[in-house]
Amino acid sequence: MEKRNSLIKKLDEFVWAYHLNRLTGGVLASIGAIVGSALLFIALEEFGRFGIAGRTVIFWALLGGSAAVLSRWVIWPALDLLRIRKGLSYEEASAIIGTHFSEISDRLLNVLQLQRQLEDSSDTDLSLLHASIEERTETLRAVPFKKAVNWQESTRLIRYAIPPVLIVVLLFSWKPEWVQDPAVRILSHRQDFVPPPPFAFQILNERLVVPAAQAFTLEAKTLGEESPKVVVIESQGQRYRMERSSTGVYRHTFPIVRESIDFELVASGVRSPRYELQVLPVPVLLSTEVQLNPPKYTGLPSQTLQNIGNLKAPEGTEIQWQFKSKDTEQLRLIFGAELVRATRGAAGIFTANKRLATSQAYWVIPQNNSVGSVDSVRYNIQAISDLPPRIKVLESIDSSQVKTRYFTGETMDDYGFSRLLFAFQFLELGERPEELIAAGDTRPILGESKRVPLEIPSDKSSRFFFEWNLDDIGVIQGDVLEYWFEVWDNDQINGPKVARSNSYTFAPPSVDEIRAERDEANQNIASRMSAAREEAEALRKEMAEMQRQLGEDNEFDWKDERAMEELLKRQESLKTTLDELKKANQEKDERANEFSPEEERIIEKQEQLQELIEQVMNDELKAMYEEMQRLMEEMGPEMMEEMQKQLESMEVDQESLEKELDRALEQFKQLEYEVNMQEAIDDLKKLADKQEELAAQTEQQTSPNDSLAAQQDSLNEAFDELQERLDDLDQANEELENPNPTMERSDENESIKEKMNDSSNQLKQDKNKKASQNQQDASEEMKNMAEQMETMMQQAQEESVEEDIDALRALLENIIELSFDEEDIMASLGQINDDDPLYITKGQTQRKLKDDAQMVEDSLFALSLRIPQLAPAVNREIGLINHHMEKALSEFGDRKTAEITENQQYVMTSFNNLALMLDDALQQMQQSMSESKPGTGNCEKPGGNGKPKPSPSAGDMKKMQQSLGEKLEKMKEAMGKGANAGSSGKDQRQLSKELAQMAAQQAALRQMADKKAQELNTDGSGDGKQMGDIAKEMEELERDLVNREVSIETLERQKDLMVRLLEAEKAEMTRGEDNKRKSKVGQQNLATTPPALEEYLKQKSQEVEWLRTIPLELDPYYRDRVNDYFNNLDLKKPDAQ
Repeated sequence: MEKRNSLIKKLDEFVWAYHLNRLTGGVLASIGAIVGSALLFIALEEFGRFGIAGRTVIFWALLGGSAAVLSRWVIWPALDLLRIRKGLSYEEASAIIGTHFSEISDRLLNVLQLQRQLEDSSDTDLSLLHASIEERTETLRAVPFKKAVNWQESTRLIRYAIPPVLIVVLLFSWKPEWVQDPAVRILSHRQDFVPPPPFAFQILNERLVVPAAQAFTLEAKTLGEESPKVVVIESQGQRYRMERSSTGVYRHTFPIVRESIDFELVASGVRSPRYELQVLPVPVLLSTEVQLNPPKYTGLPSQTLQNIGNLKAPEGTEIQWQFKSKDTEQLRLIFGAELVRATRGAAGIFTANKRLATSQAYWVIPQNNSVGSVDSVRYNIQAISDLPPRIKVLESIDSSQVKTRYFTGETMDDYGFSRLLFAFQFLELGERPEELIAAGDTRPILGESKRVPLEIPSDKSSRFFFEWNLDDIGVIQGDVLEYWFEVWDNDQINGPKVARSNSYTFAPPSVDEIRAERDEANQNIASRMSAAREEAEALRKEMAEMQRQLGEDNEFDWKDERAMEELLKRQESLKTTLDELKKANQEKDERANEFSPEEERIIEKQEQLQELIEQVMNDELKAMYEEMQRLMEEMGPEMMEEMQKQLESMEVDQESLEKELDRALEQFKQLEYEVNMQEAIDDLKKLADKQEELAAQTEQQTSPNDSLAAQQDSLNEAFDELQERLDDLDQANEELENPNPTMERSDENESIKEKMNDSSNQLKQDKNKKASQNQQDASEEMKNMAEQMETMMQQAQEESVEEDIDALRALLENIIELSFDEEDIMASLGQINDDDPLYITKGQTQRKLKDDAQMVEDSLFALSLRIPQLAPAVNREIGLINHHMEKALSEFGDRKTAEITENQQYVMTSFNNLALMLDDALQQMQQSMSESKPGTGNCEKPGGNGKPKPSPSAGDMKKMQQSLGEKLEKMKEAMGKGANAGSSGKDQRQLSKELAQMAAQQAALRQMADKKAQELNTDGSGDGKQMGDIAKEMEELERDLVNREVSIETLERQKDLMVRLLEAEKAEMTRGEDNKRKSKVGQQNLATTPPALEEYLKQKSQEVEWLRTIPLELDPYYRDRVNDYFNNLDLKKPDAQ
């Protein structure tokens, strides 16, 4: 049964393949027939261009034929294939198969017939029939029925289908209109088609749109067999000829197009369709506003710019643009690779922000959706960089104070500063003494920079001043400093930038350099001082000669005038020389002590010598020369006598000037000797220490013997040089007026030199032990020698001081004695007549006093050469004494009592002044001696810690003035009684003493008031004016006391003083706490005018006022010690008879 079913299945497969073959052939045949027919009819229409009837026939013929062909060759085979139609039967199929396979002939048909019989038979026994069918089926099982289908017949038909299809493809590729146009006319056979023109217009522009207010170029060409020569555009009633290019393209440019335009192309009767050139809105910028907001640190104001795109602003400036636009939907700003999109606001306003960093170009691009970005605007923006700061510094150095440096600087920057520093570092370090380290002085670190903050400049260009004292950082010899200034700007964008000034270096001079410089200065000063003394002597002699000539001639001619002018010029030159000497000596001392300070004893003597030099030419002598100049300008016959008196006074002062120069020169040499001797002693001690250190090294053999021997040779040379210096000092000592005692050093020198030479030789022989012993012995002997020299110098100074004190005390007693003797002569002359024989006796007594005064003068001058404490005016006062005594003696012959008394009053005034000065010097020497006794014997500066005592208050001075006023009233009563009843010489002397004491007390009070006034005026407030007026009033009262003119006016002046002091006391209480606020000190030392430099440039003012006229008065300098003088007077002078 299965075999029969298999056979039927194979027959079905054959039938399906058979119908598929028919369908394939039908499709190919249909394609060839239909496409070929269509090409035929299209060709007929293309060339025949039939009318509607002809095209209708062709249409229906083509349609009918195509339907018949498709029905017969495609549709019916498809229906058979799909078994919709009955199609091929099994018997017909078996016949076809049998025809194809001759070996089976009709066996397949027989099997099919037997099968039908089996199905139609009604017999029950069909086994034989089944067996026959099975047998026959088995024989047909291996036969492939599908191969009986002749596929070649259908595939041969492809030859008819491919050519028409290829023709269609080629036509569509080459001339598609040849197929399309006829096909369209056939398909639209009921439509009337006009024959086409010979050409057609083609617009080449992709879009007929143009942005507003821009030109548009229209491009077109013609398609067809013909090409017209002229093509025109018709637009808005106007005709425009188009330009034709060589390529056959026609062009026409519409100028600035603001509205849409309709146009047609016309040529040779051919008209194109109507076209429209559409105008698109263009984005437009109407205005621009830019706001510049610089960084706050620049201090620059904000700025608003209108319609300006090129910008210039500092780095970090916040820039805000505001654009007013039209037809703009977006706006972009392009900064290089950075894109900034503006924010759109109302009414077409766009805003954008940017922080300025660098200079660059930028573009502003407006755009909309219609045209995009038609145009852009290019601008430049310049970022102004914050330039580095600049600094210039000028250093000023005071030659007398090298350790104090003054700097004037200027800082400059674009916008300002954040820091100003002073920096320094040690490039080299000297060896610091152990006592400094023990005292807490930290050793500087080599190369470490230290900075001192200064006040930040407030302006973009500022000047500053800075004063730097090297003592503040502990600079010593051997150090090398580098220092400079640094300034930072206030750049908050890139960070502060620093600028450094030019660097300065400083190295303190060595000991040898300081000494060499000082010795050279000393030699120059001494030489100029000697020359000044010789010039002063020459001037004095010329004054005497001129005085003699004027006395003989009794007239003043042009020769005398020329001689006097020359004299005054020379005197002015001498004054200038003395001022230069004063300055040179001060600078020399300050520079020498700046890096190598002397002992207090030496410094005190330097100060005393400086004071002596400053007061060599006193204010009185200067005033005399000024007065002489005035007299010359007003010269007349009546001036001759006054000029002679002036010359006489000048001669006295000139002689005093000579003595003061001699005195200054001698003390200068003495001080130079002491300084050099002390340095030699100190160097000897240092040499002894070095010798001791070398002895220890030799003993321990820490270095090779060659090195030790070289060091010893160096010490030997140093010792020889030191001995040469000591020999030079001995020679200089011998040239002094009063040589100092010296020590005989020859034996010690030989012994030390021998041991040092032996040690050097022994080191070369490697005898270290012996060499070390000799070195140690030499060191001990040098120490002993230095100690002996120092002790001898100190003892000699102490002995000299004691001798000078004794001599000064004796001289003071003689002067006091002479003063009272002169007073007795003056008092007795007032009680005798001119023809009294006692007149001659008094003259003889005056002569004796003159001889005694000459002896005092010689002794005093000799003492003044040795005692620096003596006031510079001592020689002037003794000269005035001798001068007025001589004048008094010359008047005794004519018995001119008034003139004699006048000169005697001058003598007594000078005696009193001289006694005050000697007493002052005596007390200073006694105090200095008492202070130098304990301790080492070095003479310290008097005054303890050296701090000035504060001046008494106005209240204290009021109480003292009140006490003095009470005494004054009692004195007035005593003087009234004495005048009425008469008095003895003893009473007059006692009265003089009491008046002098009161004058001294008043002088002390006046000095307190002057000092108080100076203290109150130090801050420039002028608060001391009231106290200064009080001091002037006190001076008037003081003059009355000195002149013994105690009157009612004097008492009234005393009462007025009390009122003024009471007012001053109230004012002092009102000031209260204000004075405490004046001591505030800042962290840095900045000033427009450095105080030290200002002080250096000032010249010391002379405070001494000499008494020149009657009524008699005391100079303020001397009045201070009147009280002490008269207190001593009670102890030293018995009552005179």
